[in-house]
Amino acid sequence: MDQSTLRHRITDQFSYRGERADIWRAFDLLFDTDEFLNLGYSEWYQPHIAGSSQRRLVTEVGSRVASHLPTTDGVRLLDVGCGRGGPALHLAYQFGFNVTGVDLVPYNIQMATENARGKHLDSEFIIGDATQLPFTRDSFTACTAIDALVYLPERNRVFATVADTLEPEGVLVVSDLVMQSDVTETERRLVDSFADAWDMPSLGTVEGYKAALDETSFELKAVEDITKHSVGRFRKWTTLYLQLLTSPLRALIERLLGAYDLDPPAITEQVRKAHHALPFLRHVIFVAELETT
Repeated sequence: MDQSTLRHRITDQFSYRGERADIWRAFDLLFDTDEFLNLGYSEWYQPHIAGSSQRRLVTEVGSRVASHLPTTDGVRLLDVGCGRGGPALHLAYQFGFNVTGVDLVPYNIQMATENARGKHLDSEFIIGDATQLPFTRDSFTACTAIDALVYLPERNRVFATVADTLEPEGVLVVSDLVMQSDVTETERRLVDSFADAWDMPSLGTVEGYKAALDETSFELKAVEDITKHSVGRFRKWTTLYLQLLTSPLRALIERLLGAYDLDPPAITEQVRKAHHALPFLRHVIFVAELETT
């Protein structure tokens, strides 16, 4: 998939255009996708569907940023791939960061701006390309990318342009979905099929992210696998959904989806491909600091 096609597909998906966007309309029934598009985080005793598991993930990311700074109050933070603003606004509210969000999709930025206005927060949201950020050096002390770089094939370019905007010893915290390193060719094809169905380029690996950070003046401080708190819990839900489709309840489920003007075959195809790929996916948090020159 070339860059132009990928951008077009991503924009359509997150602007509720086309059949691939129906999965997000379905998520609207369960999650707060008007604000949060990221994966969630739940301890074993916390429900992943009910409550705000997505907000909990942002708290995990924010806490890791905070642990590398003397204070967070008023600290300038850039959120790359900010989506509809929920993570940025949560970081501003909970930690006191002065947040600027950047996203490729105009609809997302429109939603983020409206969400900020509704919460009476003055965070700024800008339409922009993460590989060509419109900021000068020393514009920010910290940067987050919360489950966003999975949609970008040129992650080394993203890290390079982020490095150009951060102060010396600036902090970068990235959470992202990656492919485990030891997959077979058959397993890789399952992951690639999932990525294509969800409008993603080929997924990276932990080793690939480490190499990209090393190439762009970042010193890696920590790599944390949080799979068991996030995507590790999804497969029971994909299993349940697919099992119900083979039961007498199938017609009821399809009528329910149809009542919300959703396309059941399109949703089922995306769920099925995610189900097959999930055993080979990992959800990881990377913490890095910009090296001083």
